[in-house]
Amino acid sequence: MGRSLPEPDRTPCTGTTADTPADTTAGTAASGGRYAIVERVEVLRSADFSQLADRSALVVGCGALGSAVAAHLVRGGVGTVRVIDRDIVEVRNLTHQILYTEQDAATRRFKAEAAAAHLLGVNADCRVEGVVADFTPSNALRLASGTDLLVDGADNLETKLLLNDVAVATGTPLVYGGCAGTEGSVLAVVPGVTHCLRCLWPTPSESASRMTCETRGVLPSTVATVAALQATEALKLLLGLDATALSGLLRIDVWHAVLRRVPLSPFGTGSQACPTCGDRDFGYLRGEYGTEARQLCGDDTVLLCAPAVAPDLERLRQRYGANPSLRSSPECVRVDIDGCRIVAFASGRTLIHGAGGVNRAKALYTRYVTG
Repeated sequence: MGRSLPEPDRTPCTGTTADTPADTTAGTAASGGRYAIVERVEVLRSADFSQLADRSALVVGCGALGSAVAAHLVRGGVGTVRVIDRDIVEVRNLTHQILYTEQDAATRRFKAEAAAAHLLGVNADCRVEGVVADFTPSNALRLASGTDLLVDGADNLETKLLLNDVAVATGTPLVYGGCAGTEGSVLAVVPGVTHCLRCLWPTPSESASRMTCETRGVLPSTVATVAALQATEALKLLLGLDATALSGLLRIDVWHAVLRRVPLSPFGTGSQACPTCGDRDFGYLRGEYGTEARQLCGDDTVLLCAPAVAPDLERLRQRYGANPSLRSSPECVRVDIDGCRIVAFASGRTLIHGAGGVNRAKALYTRYVTG
């Protein structure tokens, strides 16, 4: 038999009673400052919250996870938050991406710009930078320069592993997050102290890159749970708490209300098989696995080339079999979707017509070809 549950504590969470005087020992927390309610949390009472004003975070990807974590950071008083995204706001985003409005979708506003505007409306004391860009090997180190923390809000495995390379190469902590369906995972990475992503996944499988919201959907509550855990790990890192305060690799299943900490061997013990931590091999940062893109002259067409993994044409045929525009041959698949024409070739190249630029073309590629 399990232990019986104790009687619930019916003490109100706000206010005081005649028999329960207000706590006057919490320093600034008792003064009713902007962040007092967080400073009152027992495990954080020894932390110096004033240092957050001098801290900076880079959020790469401002979709479901990125927008939620950025909101937590800004509300928590992190001094500088830089958000990077290449995509525009669409109505389909509004179910699970909390920063955006129908007006943003109607005007097809860039996510980075919309996010920055809404975040500044939450806390004008924070410096919020919205950068419309694709996070690639050619600009990753520049965009990450000067930041104290990297936050993964990316929607594809390629960018997540690029972020991991940047983190280890520069010694900058990273908070990874991923979710699809009802499941998610979170990991805080402190280079040289904890496991990095490639310690856990030295050679990511092709199937891992397909575990996305586009293929499995996502519950908004999955996003909220994963983002909350990411934001908590980010707070620990920005406050300079010891690595023992970090939670390790977490697996979440919101449908079954399960949160599991995955057992990991102590960092640095046994054989060091990690190509990033062990061998200092930053292949993603060198661009060896990246998707190259360039605009073709004289036409609204973008050519994308993924040298590591060619598009799976058979999977595309099955996925878009009900789309009347689908045309297929042994060497290519063509389909019209989202106002654009996508032509994927067995050679690894993909043409996207009508995207209106490289940034949106890459977003469509992630969503409809590799997603």
